[in-house]
Amino acid sequence: MKKLITICAALIMATAASAQQKIGHLNSVEIIQSLPEYKQMSDAVDKKKQEYATMMQTMYVEYDKKTKDLQANAPTMTQLMQNTKMQELQDLEKRMNDFQGKAQQDLQDYAQKLAQPLQDKYIKGVKAVAKEQGYDYVFDVAANGVVNFPETGSDLTQAVKTKIGANAAPAAPAGAPRPATAPATAPKK
Repeated sequence: MKKLITICAALIMATAASAQQKIGHLNSVEIIQSLPEYKQMSDAVDKKKQEYATMMQTMYVEYDKKTKDLQANAPTMTQLMQNTKMQELQDLEKRMNDFQGKAQQDLQDYAQKLAQPLQDKYIKGVKAVAKEQGYDYVFDVAANGVVNFPETGSDLTQAVKTKIGANAAPAAPAGAPRPATAPATAPKK
């Protein structure tokens, strides 16, 4: 019986302690996309992506030209010449595939390198606002980790944007849908 009373007392104290914790939420995507540096980062990544696309297009043109040449001249070529041309096409195709894989990895690394200072600035701003306003936990609604949250009172998005100088409207990358500012809330019970 004494153990039961001790356990109940511990549960009551734990509940009381957790009730005193202040919890807020924010939208990291909205904050980061509203940073002035975000557009510069996005433009730099798009420029590099276009450079790779141009290089890949050049390789496609060369491949297409060699394929048409082989098809047009195959009847007049010796078997050795046909085999040599087919091997050239296979080698070019392999180079194209290798280039495409390396270009994708390079773009990812490049974007990550450029995004790191923005991410650091965002984290610093979140920590500062949470400390200033006394929040114990701050959830990111863009990460889909929060199912339900109050629509007013504990949204720190604007406070963090102000803290890190990101008050411009978020700039969505070209062709990308703009993320929702908040997930759908679950019905309250």
